[in-house]
Amino acid sequence: MPPVVSWSWAGEPMRPDTAPVTTATAATAPAPRRVGRLRLAAVIMRAGLRSQLANRADFAMAVANGVTYQITVLLFAAVIFSRFPSLAGWDLGEILLISSIRMLGHGLYMLFFGNLGLIPHLLREGRFEAFRTRPAPVLLQVFTYEAPVNALGDLVVAGASFGVCLSLLDVTWSPAALGFLIVAVAAATVIELGLNLHIAGLVLRFRGSESLFFWLDNTAGNFGNYPLSVFPVALQGAFTFGVPIAFAGYYPAAWLTGHADTVPVSSVLVHLSPLVAAVVLVSGLATWRRCLAWYARNG
Repeated sequence: MPPVVSWSWAGEPMRPDTAPVTTATAATAPAPRRVGRLRLAAVIMRAGLRSQLANRADFAMAVANGVTYQITVLLFAAVIFSRFPSLAGWDLGEILLISSIRMLGHGLYMLFFGNLGLIPHLLREGRFEAFRTRPAPVLLQVFTYEAPVNALGDLVVAGASFGVCLSLLDVTWSPAALGFLIVAVAAATVIELGLNLHIAGLVLRFRGSESLFFWLDNTAGNFGNYPLSVFPVALQGAFTFGVPIAFAGYYPAAWLTGHADTVPVSSVLVHLSPLVAAVVLVSGLATWRRCLAWYARNG
């Protein structure tokens, strides 16, 4: 008598000697090991980086792209200081500290979360739909979609800017000051993440709003590297209470350089970067979840 051929759920024949899985065998089978989300993200990012390194020309071009963009920001500042020795009472080293904190935060954001800016592309290509059908969180899949190699260029320029800044500054780097600096860079990263989460949610809800990604990056690059006091009062309020990019560089640098008494509104603001970062992140995640739920119903 020929062996009875069973068929799998995928429509493929099973081997005759394969025993069917019963409730009893399923109960005694070892449970699959759960992989933490952070570990899963690290594995995917390493795989993406290896893929990028396979083509060294593309890898070098991506890094050069990040370097070129950030260098243009520093060159603009150099042109200004070639005409003016100081700006609103801030000298070159102090202003470089503002831009260094912001650029370090931006580089870390691009390294870990920069794929948020690819959401318009993923929507156009139809790949975003696949993320919604997989068991992993959609946001984690977006973050790990590809290795953002150009972030390495951002970090190289930010590190070089910070090195020059240290050679020009007359600041005593006590443990408290170093800790404050580390927290400031982390807050700058989280603030940029929170703001971009708002935009990513709007992109899901309102087609055609992807230009806001470019607007935010351009605004932070053009206005976030200088003392807030050089701008009109309306912009000072907008960059403090509206789109709080001043907390991603200016306010922490004001405390580190002794300019806390010259900041607009109140000197208390120089200590609020972590709190502002937390508020922006929570509100950004809420916007993302709300817009993702709307997209699931109507997209």
